[in-house]
Amino acid sequence: MALNQELVAQTLLRGSLGIHDPSAVIQCNGLYYVYATGQGIISKYSTDGVYWITGPSVFSKPPSWTTNAVPGFTGDFWAPDIEYFDGVYHIYYAVSTFGSQVSGIGLATNPTLNPNDPNYLWTDQGPVIQSTTGSSYNCIDPSVTFDTSSNLWMSFGSFWTGIKLIQLNPSTGLRSTSNTTVYSIANDNVASGDPIEGSYLYPHGGYYYLFVNWGTCCDGLQSTYNIRVGRSTSITGPFVDSNGVSMLSSGGTLFLQTTGKYVAPGQVGIIYQNGTYYFGYHYLDADANGAPTYDLEPLTWTGSGWPVFTNNWTAAYHFRMDARDDDNQYYGLLKNSAAIVDDPLLGNCVALNGNTQYVNLPLGLANAQTFAAVFEWNGGAAWQRIFDFGNGTNSYLFLTPLAYTGYLRFTITTSGIAGEEHLDATSAIPTNVWTHVAVTTDGTRGILYINGVPVATNSSMTFVASQIVPTNVWFGRSQFSTDPYFNGEISSIRIFGRALSAAEIVAPQPQISTPVADSDYQPGQTVSFAGHATDFADSPLSSTDLTWTVEFCDTNTTNVVLGPVSDISSGSFTVPASGEEATNGFYQIVLSATDSSGRTASNCVDIFPNPANTDWTSYYPFTNGAADANGNFNGSLINGASTAADPIRGPVLSLSGSSQYVSLPAGIGAMKTFSAWVKWGGGNDWQRIFDFGQNDTSYAMLTTKANSGKLRFEITPNGSGETRDLDSPNSLPVNVWTHVAVALDGRQAIMYINGHAVAVDSSVNLLPSDVMGSADYLGRSQFSADPYFNGQMDDVEISSETLPVEQITAASIGFSNTPSALTLNWPALTNGLALYSSPGLGAGANWSPVATAPTATNGVNFLVLPATNSLGFFRLQTP
Repeated sequence: MALNQELVAQTLLRGSLGIHDPSAVIQCNGLYYVYATGQGIISKYSTDGVYWITGPSVFSKPPSWTTNAVPGFTGDFWAPDIEYFDGVYHIYYAVSTFGSQVSGIGLATNPTLNPNDPNYLWTDQGPVIQSTTGSSYNCIDPSVTFDTSSNLWMSFGSFWTGIKLIQLNPSTGLRSTSNTTVYSIANDNVASGDPIEGSYLYPHGGYYYLFVNWGTCCDGLQSTYNIRVGRSTSITGPFVDSNGVSMLSSGGTLFLQTTGKYVAPGQVGIIYQNGTYYFGYHYLDADANGAPTYDLEPLTWTGSGWPVFTNNWTAAYHFRMDARDDDNQYYGLLKNSAAIVDDPLLGNCVALNGNTQYVNLPLGLANAQTFAAVFEWNGGAAWQRIFDFGNGTNSYLFLTPLAYTGYLRFTITTSGIAGEEHLDATSAIPTNVWTHVAVTTDGTRGILYINGVPVATNSSMTFVASQIVPTNVWFGRSQFSTDPYFNGEISSIRIFGRALSAAEIVAPQPQISTPVADSDYQPGQTVSFAGHATDFADSPLSSTDLTWTVEFCDTNTTNVVLGPVSDISSGSFTVPASGEEATNGFYQIVLSATDSSGRTASNCVDIFPNPANTDWTSYYPFTNGAADANGNFNGSLINGASTAADPIRGPVLSLSGSSQYVSLPAGIGAMKTFSAWVKWGGGNDWQRIFDFGQNDTSYAMLTTKANSGKLRFEITPNGSGETRDLDSPNSLPVNVWTHVAVALDGRQAIMYINGHAVAVDSSVNLLPSDVMGSADYLGRSQFSADPYFNGQMDDVEISSETLPVEQITAASIGFSNTPSALTLNWPALTNGLALYSSPGLGAGANWSPVATAPTATNGVNFLVLPATNSLGFFRLQTP
């Protein structure tokens, strides 16, 4: 079985990813295994390299030599490495205590890694090498490899005098008795004081590559780990970096460092399969309180033979209905009724009233090097914030439209006001005028741009955002409680993981609205595409400025299947009904835009084959029991569960809270989006709106009231130790119709209440399909002791796709009618949606805004319209 190249390339690892100091991935009988720091040496396994499952520990108790050799050692083994040779698997592990040089590296062997194999048995072979107080090295972090002459070697070391190398006996796996030399191969960065550890040796293309970790590993989000690399034609060195500097003299080419949510990356391990290299490593997830997390990525090599992984990322906020970013990585939340409004020139933007309104963002967003915003400031007091990312009033970066100087200012510091580094504009920012501002910081200088023109450079600006370690990431609000909130509108904020060039700052911005990135297609399908572009300051460009190209991409092959086609904003192409281009590889849709100054930029989305066409949506209006109106997954009313006529919603599901529920077929558990109108009758904690899964250790559920007192979504593949929770900020109202929804995409979960995103967890690396089973309920829990749901539900919609807020809210219109009137109801939205009507459907439909204003009650709009004898259709849409 091979690693799923396309899925791994999409960087959507899922499952049990909690890991620190992982080994390289190793294969055994069609499965992939990785081992890591933890009690007894923890293990994970996978069938495809994408979804990972917790396996058994190597040791149930520490080998006796470990506790004798290292006082205070309690079985928390460190940084293992694993190799297969001489017919058995060899795992090398470290025993130590934090900050101590009294350490050892041991070896255990096993004929198989599959715990279900009758031959599975780890046998400890004892110590390989040990260090004591006063040794010139520290025996932790082993890495084992063969040289081109089939000699076996092990690098190791941490702090002290750096990374060492010894030869091993390939027959025993233990230290060679014929060559006992301890070679020094790398030392720390003496100039900066960065410690060194976590070595990894890998042969490739006539060289031996030495990866090491610089910095500190175990200080939460304050950790400074970064990965460096050098190479040598001899396994014993000298190892030099790409500039020719010896790794014994603080050399080391930067390979990977903190960016976005990926904090303090470390502990590289490489696997080569089917013509592709992959590297695994751990990072501290900034969006999960610094939890150590596993990642596996494709690895490429430059023409000169250096390993490369480019983790460039962009988060672009265009405020279409809410504060999500275009790539759905760092989903923001509108706070205190911040609203999406329609600007006649630039379209959707977020309006902030200068009082309490702001946008709250995930912490990982702050670890960037370019920050750009298009805003219209209404004026007011100094020290308002366009954005402010920080950790209280001591460590922060911000952009204010008005500092005490009377001009716009960008500031960054890690030591309070006294340590601030500034970029100051040379003139005042005009009020009530759309203005583009951008800032780049790369650790050597900062540059401030206004309307595309560089107006200030600070060559003494050495701070970068990753040094701030933020706990608050905000648009429109300051870290200082006495500072005013931003008063004005923001059309867009774009944040980049790297420092953009001057040309990139003013490049046009092409945006593809259809298809959605990473969506799928079927053989023979006609795929539609659509998009638009703006200049760098968000002014719209014409369709005559656009050019489309569609490419089919497979291993080492790229074919243009459409274009270049210009002067259109939308189009389509047809996937072949059979053959390689129907079921293999992927299609890349590229949109290029050229502005009036001749500047050009491109954007692209990739879509992937899904020959089985497994997408579906189920809809339960409860007009015919628990039947699915779309015919996919018909439910059953159990124990007297019934439907009833509600004066607001019409037919609804009614559950008594005593043994009544709806049972749904097993396939419903493959859902990614759940939405429903819910009227909860109150009662005890842990009632379920839905609970889909296998049992009480593997499920996805939404409860009306968790022990926090809040509405909660929860998912786990392995019991309470691996749950991911998402709580709403407020309790679910009692006896009030409320529209609730949850959407997941394998890397985050978003909760919506009455059409508003109210909670986001950017590290929910699970899907309900990962815990799918035959116990799938509305109104009942997997836990027998939990109460049944007491209340009513209506318009339950469940989809295998991750639906955006547009689709979630568009499906939320309810109605009831009498002979004289029609009453419509929908969430009282502030995301730019309004009610429109049309006398017909189809391409020629004429949709017009409904002039009559609704009445809002308990977060729901109600609109009573007189009955007519004509056909009418209603929908929610942006102006």
